[in-house]
Amino acid sequence: MTTTTSDRGGLTMLLRDVALPMALYYVLRSFDVDALWALLAGAVLPALRTGYVLARHRRIDPVSAFVLAVLLVNSAVAVFSGDARLLLVRSAWITLPLGVVMLVSLLVGRRPFLFRAVCTLQPARAGDFERLWGVSAPFRQRWRSATLWWGAGCVLLACAVVVMAFTLPVDVVPILDTVLTIGTVVLGVKVTRQRMGINRTVDA
Repeated sequence: MTTTTSDRGGLTMLLRDVALPMALYYVLRSFDVDALWALLAGAVLPALRTGYVLARHRRIDPVSAFVLAVLLVNSAVAVFSGDARLLLVRSAWITLPLGVVMLVSLLVGRRPFLFRAVCTLQPARAGDFERLWGVSAPFRQRWRSATLWWGAGCVLLACAVVVMAFTLPVDVVPILDTVLTIGTVVLGVKVTRQRMGINRTVDA
C-alpha cells in the first residue's frame, strides 16, 4: 500500500500523542518519579502542543479544544485526589464520547460521522463520495456499517482502558493502553480502507 500524506500524519499523531507520553512515563519512573507525576508529565505534552497551535494560528478546532479540556480536568482531579489511576483513564474520556457520537450519528445525522470525517480528511475525493452517497444504496450501507463498528469499537476500547486502569498494576497499564490503542486504530484504518475502497477508485 502506498504511504500517503494522511497516513504519515496519522502515524505521527499516534506516536506523538500516544507513544511519546508512554515513553516519557517509563523514563521518569526509571528515575523513581512518583507514578502520578510521571503520568501527569505525559499528559502535559498534548496540552502544550495544543497551546502552541492556538498561540501560533490564533484558532483551535473543536476536537483539540475537547481533548485539551479533558486533559486539564482529568489532571486536576487526579492531582487533588492523589490517585494516579484517575490519569490512566484519560484516553477513555476521549474514545468513549467519540464512539457515542458515531453511534448517535447513525440515528440523527444526515450522514454518518465516519463518512463526514473521511470527506473532511480527503477533500479532493469528497465530491465523488457525496455523489455516490446520493445514488448508491450499497455505498451508503457500507458507510453506516463502518460507522457502527468504529463506534462500537471506541466504546469497547474505552471500557477496556477503564478496567485495566483499576485492576492492573499502575506501571503495566500505560504500555498496554498504548499497544491496544495503536493496534486498534491501525487495524481499524486498514480494514476500513479495504472495505470502503478509500485507496482505490471510488465505486458503488
